Amino acid sequence: MNILIPHSWLKDYVKTDLTGRELAKKLSLHALNVEKTTEIKGDEIWEIEVTANRGDCLSVLGVARELTAVFEPKDLKLQIEKISAPKISSDKDNLAVEIREKSLVPRFSAIVLDEVKIKESPSFMRERLEKVGIRPLNNIVDITNYLMIDKGQPMHAFDFEKIKGAKMILRESRDGEKITTLDNAQRVLPQGVIVIEDGAGRLIDLCGIMGAKNSEIDEKTRKVLLFVQVYDPIRIRKASMTLGHRTEAALRFEKGIDFEGVLPALWEATALAQKYAGAKISSRLIDIVNEKQKTKEIEINYQKINSVAGLEIEKAKVDQILKKLGFEIKGKKARVPSWRINDIEIAEDLAEEAVRILGYHNIPSELPQGEIPRRKMDEVFFWEDKIKDFLRYAGFFECYNYSATVAENASPNSLALVNFLTEKMTHLRTSLLPQLVEVLDKNQSFGEKIKIFELSNAFLPQENDLPYQPLMLGLAAKGEDYLNFKGILEALILELGIKPSEINLEIQKDSQGYLKLEINFEELVKKASRAKKYAPFSQFNSIKEDLTLAVPPGADYQAIEKTILASSVLIKKLEFKGLFKNFLTLSIEYLDPRRQISSEDSQKIRKDIFDKLEKELGVKLKE
Repeated sequence: MNILIPHSWLKDYVKTDLTGRELAKKLSLHALNVEKTTEIKGDEIWEIEVTANRGDCLSVLGVARELTAVFEPKDLKLQIEKISAPKISSDKDNLAVEIREKSLVPRFSAIVLDEVKIKESPSFMRERLEKVGIRPLNNIVDITNYLMIDKGQPMHAFDFEKIKGAKMILRESRDGEKITTLDNAQRVLPQGVIVIEDGAGRLIDLCGIMGAKNSEIDEKTRKVLLFVQVYDPIRIRKASMTLGHRTEAALRFEKGIDFEGVLPALWEATALAQKYAGAKISSRLIDIVNEKQKTKEIEINYQKINSVAGLEIEKAKVDQILKKLGFEIKGKKARVPSWRINDIEIAEDLAEEAVRILGYHNIPSELPQGEIPRRKMDEVFFWEDKIKDFLRYAGFFECYNYSATVAENASPNSLALVNFLTEKMTHLRTSLLPQLVEVLDKNQSFGEKIKIFELSNAFLPQENDLPYQPLMLGLAAKGEDYLNFKGILEALILELGIKPSEINLEIQKDSQGYLKLEINFEELVKKASRAKKYAPFSQFNSIKEDLTLAVPPGADYQAIEKTILASSVLIKKLEFKGLFKNFLTLSIEYLDPRRQISSEDSQKIRKDIFDKLEKELGVKLKE
């Protein structure tokens, strides 16, 4: 995501004589990409791209830390004013807090302020908020937004007297519960969203996303609950995406919040409220720690760092870079700073930090040495290309349909989408055929004959797991002769190097006369072979004849074909000729490549065929 950072705001932390352009250029080379700069009221505003893993950089302080790391101390120094905890002399306003499940809220911190005067916030705060795209509202709300941008710590302010029973219950929402948020939108909640309920059973906060209208700060507010917390990032992300409500707070909570920044942010908000709203602390500090932030120590593999960089970096230089980034070096281990706990995991992460601060542009460019490795093409991709070409040459048009489909096309076990893109695309498809039929319907005027195919994934539900997503091949045709359609499919099977007798092709014909077939392409590829067998033309003649067989009800053609072909190695070819009632006519060709086959030979083979068919399948020669 991109954030806006005013150069004037950065100067609160960064002491340097360098220009904004010089700072932005070096920051882009080593850390965060400054995509563009604009000027507002003489102030340079940076638009910075922050990658998903760097939630710690979604603040002015986070960007200032990165600047400190990429510059030498003589050029730039980081200055952070430490906010001490205030003295608390009153506890007349107490809040009862109940957290139903500890994992929902790893840390909950709050304090009540009294004698608050709601008015316009100071001009410097209003101007800074406007420069980063946030509309100023009043001094208390502006303080919470200001510190979210300044420190990266989202916080919320409630009108304490609107919290019924002075009680907060933090829990998961029940399916179908409703809440009206500060933007006046009524939201219907799914199961599992983190919410706050007051003593009267009302929902007063959509946690980590937006507060409720019924507890907002207004011009009559006199008591304020300042509320700073750490939520389960996965639940916040899921709730925000499900509700389609992406806020600045949610974007930060879902990436993980620095535990050690919670109380300093609360004390700074308190100090600002005292200064600009005349507030007085009227409660004890509430600080519930359900999960302690674990410390991480990662071994520094200097050899690996040099291997990744492609050049020798001195141990002292690596240690210096890591220290500038906030790591504590203890022997051969680096302790990860609290604001990078969610980002740094393994030795390779340390290598990346060292190399980027050193500068990718400083790594020497060298052509790779040795033989270029030969990579074998994935079999599925190979056959995808092969079969797509084959079908195009056979007159088929390729289709690209959506993975989601309308409810009418969904099968009973289709997976319903929670955050569907349109009101119609509500389910994941389990088959390609319904959409192919829709394509035929919409192209009726294209021609008398239309042949189409799609090679794509279906989504088949699995219990307690993600759906099985096989690659399927779907074909559909309008105005096509059945035998022609079947012949193309058999030729396609042969193109894969598979005998048609090994595959069961179930061609469907619907009420509109459309021919359809769908087959698991991944399973098909497992049987495919690129190997080709070539044999010289025989100098001897073959014997051809037609056989008409009496087939009992329920007999399987593939079983008949397999039995006949297994009767003798001298059977060169077997073809289907026709079917009338229960009589099946086949064309059979005999050939011995070593000698001229005789009628006596063919009679013996024929007898073996009839004996096997009758014994194994109950199939007899027509009398």
